[in-house]
Amino acid sequence: MSKGFDKRKRIFDKYVSQLKKLNENNLLPDFIKYKEDCYICPICLNNFSENDLKDVSENMLTLEDAPPKSLGGRATTLTCKTCNNRCGHEIDYHLTERLIEIDERAFLPNIKAKARFTHNGLKIQGELNVDSKGNITVIHDKKNNHPEKLEKYVKSTGKNDIVDIEFKPSRVDKHRLEVALLKTAYILAFEHYGYSLILSSPYNIIRKQLINPEAEIYPEGFWTKQGSFKPEQEGVHLIASKGFEGFLAIFLLKTKSSENRFGVYLPVSERSTYDNIKRLKEQEAGFGLKMESYMMNDYFGEIGNMKLMVNFIKEKNTPQQCI
Repeated sequence: MSKGFDKRKRIFDKYVSQLKKLNENNLLPDFIKYKEDCYICPICLNNFSENDLKDVSENMLTLEDAPPKSLGGRATTLTCKTCNNRCGHEIDYHLTERLIEIDERAFLPNIKAKARFTHNGLKIQGELNVDSKGNITVIHDKKNNHPEKLEKYVKSTGKNDIVDIEFKPSRVDKHRLEVALLKTAYILAFEHYGYSLILSSPYNIIRKQLINPEAEIYPEGFWTKQGSFKPEQEGVHLIASKGFEGFLAIFLLKTKSSENRFGVYLPVSERSTYDNIKRLKEQEAGFGLKMESYMMNDYFGEIGNMKLMVNFIKEKNTPQQCI
């Protein structure tokens, strides 16, 4: 077997073992259709056996990168091929493309971008290159330019001339870009806490959003980009501030030219998700959140930690009775 299969098998065994412990201790929610020795795809919630690790499976289990591999992520979990392909094409593309566009328009080092160049009324197609030291060069495209027009442009353009640069139109959908951030946070939560967190009812809205990226399901304003986020803060932490309870996933996204850390709000309660995100949107710059980290706890081998997580979420979603 390949190294890829061996890695997928290790991940498969880790999560299947957790599912078995949760089931034996009656910690799985009623809407989950548990099948022994099966892996549940965190997005579609379908069951997959060990045979689905093999290439011959019609919908095999594939390595899932969080963040996307193109943005510095690594494969730590599994999703089915259908979910993986759909998310990559319909969601992750928009996040990667947008960050690259921002780099291009800022003329950051190590970028290559198709563009149209205009000087003295002459327009030609070409490629803009910025090297690691910030030096800018333009390569004119002979195939996509009329030879005489290109020759005239080159002869009439001097070293210190001002040239207008028009980048190719963006194909990025802002909403799907935001859904990609949500997906990264969700998969990271799955990596850290496993099924004990993401199989809870508050996460149904996230799965519904990922499966239907064109729809506006998860409330707006759930993410932020902060230069104040530090490397040691990366992870999925519990927000302890009253009125903002939830989880905050902090992660780094890297292109060839830039690095940015994002924070994404994940819920603990179906009832409070919309209100908490609304409150977060209304806060002024510099607002801080009190966070507690339980990431060092073992949620895959220690059933006690799994019980604490399941019961914590259950308590947050139990209607309060009036006395």
